[in-house]
Amino acid sequence: MNVAALPYTLLIILAEMSIGSLLITVASDLRGGVTRGFVMTMAFVVAIFAGLALWTAASIHIGSDVDGYPIDPDWFDPARNMIIVVLAFSIVYTLAVFMGWDPVGRIAGILGSVAGLLAVGLLAGMFAPPTWGYPAVFLALLAGTLAMGAVSVSMTWGHWYLTEGALPSWPLRDLALILLGSLVLQSLVLTLNLIVPVRQVPSPESPVDVSLLANPALYLRIGVGLVFPLILAVLSLRTTQIRAMQSATGLLYICMGAVFAGEVLAKGLMFITGRPV
Repeated sequence: MNVAALPYTLLIILAEMSIGSLLITVASDLRGGVTRGFVMTMAFVVAIFAGLALWTAASIHIGSDVDGYPIDPDWFDPARNMIIVVLAFSIVYTLAVFMGWDPVGRIAGILGSVAGLLAVGLLAGMFAPPTWGYPAVFLALLAGTLAMGAVSVSMTWGHWYLTEGALPSWPLRDLALILLGSLVLQSLVLTLNLIVPVRQVPSPESPVDVSLLANPALYLRIGVGLVFPLILAVLSLRTTQIRAMQSATGLLYICMGAVFAGEVLAKGLMFITGRPV
């Protein structure tokens, strides 16, 4: 990954983490089975990551390209504004749950989730120019958002079983299924974006001398960021079925690290190849 792309990569990762966690938390809250303390904790975590995303955005001096990777800067300010909305509604969500105003909190969570999806769409427009089209980046960011959200929320919820053994197992089962679906979607998007030719190959100052298919980072992205988490997610699902919640939580810990590493590798490859993998 080139140095110029690091702030943009961090912005995307933080946005995916905050928005994805909010989406999955709201879904879990509406579905039921999770505790008020868990919902309040996750809403607070979303606010922290959204705040870090805004801090990162403030440090970026936006231009027309990122070391040879052309971007559309007109999408940047609207995307940042949507992240501000996510931050505001996640704070309201946290306070409402703390006060026991569950309907108000859920409305705030839903509105924040809508703003988050808009932010994903706007970020996709910003990074779309060199790719084969807007759907290439949007689908990649959406799948990454869902995967980051599902793995972080499920790992955190697993800790609640360590203190309250009487909790039902089906919420963690559902979260594991969402994680599996997100990883499958990521795999399909990666395959599509590897097949369809890009409109423009980025031209960084220090280009990589090997093709994408010869780049070891691609296989690390696939092996560490997709195959390994898929195996862990399946094992976590199986352990929830036998109520081995401590084991499931441990597996999700490792899975979260693998998904995070895969997302970083994916963004690094995107900036040097124009393919959102």
